[in-house]
Amino acid sequence: MKTRILAFSIVALATTAGAPKARGQDLGDAVINRLISWVTPDPAVAEQPPIDTTPKNYAEDTCCADGSCGCCRRCCCSHDLWGSVEFLMWWGKGTPLPPLVTTSPQGTPFAQAGVLGQPDTSVLFGNQMGGNGMQTGGRVTFGMWLDPQHNVAAGARYFGLGGDTTRFAQSSTGDPILARPFFNAFLGIQDSFVVAYPGFNQGSINARVTTNNIMGADAFIEIMMYRDFRRRVDLVGGYEFFRLDDWLQVNSSSTITDPTNPFVGLNTALNDRFSTRNQFHGGLIGLRGRMAHGQWSLNVLGQVGLGNMDQQAVITGSTTTTINGNSTTTNNGGLLTRPSNIGTYQRDVFCAIPQLTANLHYHVNPNLSFHIGYNIIWITNMALSGDQVDLQVNLNQPIGPARPQFAFNDRDYWLQGINWGMNWDF
Repeated sequence: MKTRILAFSIVALATTAGAPKARGQDLGDAVINRLISWVTPDPAVAEQPPIDTTPKNYAEDTCCADGSCGCCRRCCCSHDLWGSVEFLMWWGKGTPLPPLVTTSPQGTPFAQAGVLGQPDTSVLFGNQMGGNGMQTGGRVTFGMWLDPQHNVAAGARYFGLGGDTTRFAQSSTGDPILARPFFNAFLGIQDSFVVAYPGFNQGSINARVTTNNIMGADAFIEIMMYRDFRRRVDLVGGYEFFRLDDWLQVNSSSTITDPTNPFVGLNTALNDRFSTRNQFHGGLIGLRGRMAHGQWSLNVLGQVGLGNMDQQAVITGSTTTTINGNSTTTNNGGLLTRPSNIGTYQRDVFCAIPQLTANLHYHVNPNLSFHIGYNIIWITNMALSGDQVDLQVNLNQPIGPARPQFAFNDRDYWLQGINWGMNWDF
């Protein structure tokens, strides 16, 4: 019995002496610490989390921390094709219009009616931007990955807009006064062609400016430059096409009603038309960035197209005179379109088309997502119909100066608006 008591005392003293005195551990602390070490994993093992085979997010083309691709399933993505359709609500900068229709108060002398520069003359149509209303359209995009790791892709996209028209139409028996202003190059003064004036003539003016055939297409290659778990940046390069047509037409009809005038009943119809076509072909380069978080992702594309803009302008006009509805004569040239500027003109100029697209996606599942975003396209050197109008007119050609005359005038143009879309990965 004494022997057992002695052995127990020696073990207890040895355990107490073996504990670090600086920490003041007693026998109970040592035993508890040892028990804790038995049920606690090794720190080196604890720092390595178990493999998570569930998707971290639904944003395609993110890279997992372990280097695998897609949705972190430790295998290459099975979604090798993608496509999207979008509804576009865009606005264009519009076409600048010179003063085309004017009026003056009743009592204004005939020689001053509708003449620019007179204190009472006001502009009914012109001195404004036309064709700048909201346009609806659509865009389709499709592409495919060329390698299992989704490092290189090829794709294409196309968009088209419905265009926009700004109209003016007014008839008058003389009240209000209607006139078409111009600068008389033969006399060197401001002048006007009076369409409706009380007691002298009556008539109507119809004018419209239309921007249409707005379309663009890209064919591109994407190469992965950087990616991590939630972000990816691709280099984009390829071919770009863009087209925009624009035309301005002004028609007027005037009939002399003054019974004392020997030409009473004479009707004069003047028709002027200016149309332009802008067609771009060039290369594009840019960057696409993607960032994902949960079921949301942000896709931003910035690119610039550099190449040739083929500008074409067509100017036509006619004057038709009718005497009491019987004898009709038609001559080439209207009021603003004369033999000196009528014709078809074409030239090629360098053009740059930078654009930015930013879409916020909500991913319903790995295959389907919806997005809303913003798009802006800037186009340099755009020939628009209103810029091709020369208000200096010589009605006595071929005597006197050859005006109006044609000279290409262009300017910067933009399209911007909201995108609504649906996307598939399959």
